[in-house]
Amino acid sequence: MISDRLYGLAFEYKKTKLWKTLIDTEIFAVKLSDDRIGYIAIMGMAGEHCALGMYIGKEGINSFLTILRADKPYMTPFEAQEIMSKQNCLQCVFEGKEELSKEEREEAKKYARANGIRISGKNAYPHFLKYQPGCYPWYLQTEKEQEDLCEGLSAAIEMSRLLEKKLPGQLGLLDIGRVDAYEEIEIPMLEQKNGVYVQKKIKLPQLQPVSWPKPESCNEIGIASLKKIKKMSTWECEIIQFPELVQSNPQEAPAFPYVFMMVDPARDYILPVPPVEHYLDAPEELLNALIEALLREGVCPKKVKVRDERTFIFLEDFSKKLKISLEIEEDLPALDEVEMDFLRHFSMSEEEEMEELIGAIGELMQEEGLSPEDLPPELKEQLGMILQQENLPGEMKDGINQIFYPEKKGRLGKSDFRTVKPKSN
Repeated sequence: MISDRLYGLAFEYKKTKLWKTLIDTEIFAVKLSDDRIGYIAIMGMAGEHCALGMYIGKEGINSFLTILRADKPYMTPFEAQEIMSKQNCLQCVFEGKEELSKEEREEAKKYARANGIRISGKNAYPHFLKYQPGCYPWYLQTEKEQEDLCEGLSAAIEMSRLLEKKLPGQLGLLDIGRVDAYEEIEIPMLEQKNGVYVQKKIKLPQLQPVSWPKPESCNEIGIASLKKIKKMSTWECEIIQFPELVQSNPQEAPAFPYVFMMVDPARDYILPVPPVEHYLDAPEELLNALIEALLREGVCPKKVKVRDERTFIFLEDFSKKLKISLEIEEDLPALDEVEMDFLRHFSMSEEEEMEELIGAIGELMQEEGLSPEDLPPELKEQLGMILQQENLPGEMKDGINQIFYPEKKGRLGKSDFRTVKPKSN
């Protein structure tokens, strides 16, 4: 339940329209009551995401700087998704009522009615969110988080008062997006003393170098078993963030798991490694999933090429134990193709997924020389039910007809069906 104080400060902040004065890279700081530093970004000048974001401590501001300094135009879709999920902050966002749950809407309306506030217009409802790295934005879970956000909103209201008399530059506010990443700069900081804000300066922390997770242990029995398997092929590998969220506990924020993509170009084969949730804080989980997949499939690479330093560090000790050659190479065409197919699969509509599945069945029948009689009865029944649907797309209908009546066109060819690559699920 959101406190009346937090609602009151949110509506008061909204009246300041501070986002019409500051851009999101003109950040300032507030010294919180427990001496931590909150770094505040005012979002909304572009008219899309109207919010106050508070990044607490070095970890919080480093997440902001990581996104700010990222070379986004040259990123793959997976890299872009991952970099945007690195935010570590608390936000007060103003949104439409459809973005809130029924309970959140009623709670906001109840406060507004009790305090003579009319909620109207676009993005009129305050919404309080916690951003955690690798997770979906979630609701505030503790009173402390509410108190922190109250202090951030209060500081922003004070900053709006100061900006009524002075320009941003006169207060020391500057666009840090235009400053060199390694240049030392100072930003304004507000600190409350005896109920009154005092203006100070504070050095903006430098962007910290990335520290990639490295497994400290692994399934040694599995390693011993892999040593008995003949090493074959040069594989292309990369750790990527899975494009769909998972949620183990309804009280916790849904998270993007990680998956180890491993492709053998010689066989056009993808090793089926299941995604894991805790790669960032327990990389051993992902390594053991990889070992289990190799054992299950009875394969072991002779050489591994990886795209980046992260995957190299992850595999370094593993490769040494198995005497596998390991090197970094940015140009990995087979991996590129698989990842694009993988991403396309998750961006497809249900209709497109069904068309792809039908195409896969047809191609399998062609490759294995199967007839319709060889299909499982349950599958034939489901395909028959789909075929009877009204307004069935022509491509889907043709695909099913070719499964049931291949003799009408003779032996099936690849051009008759959409192809699908193996998926690493």
